[in-house]
Amino acid sequence: MGGAIGTAIVLLFVVFVLGTVAYTMFELSPFAHHEDHYRDPVTHRWLGESPHLETRDEFERHER
Repeated sequence: MGGAIGTAIVLLFVVFVLGTVAYTMFELSPFAHHEDHYRDPVTHRWLGESPHLETRDEFERHER
């Protein structure tokens, strides 16, 4: 009886690890469509300030 419980625990752990790996691989794949929180949905332009250390004028010159 004790061997059956140990086997069930190991099987559950293996299924959990394999499920976690499969879910992670899915999230990293192009099939996981996530909403882009950093772009305006209408204009598709970035919503925030640039993380670059350039001034705003220099940054706008690079966008064109």
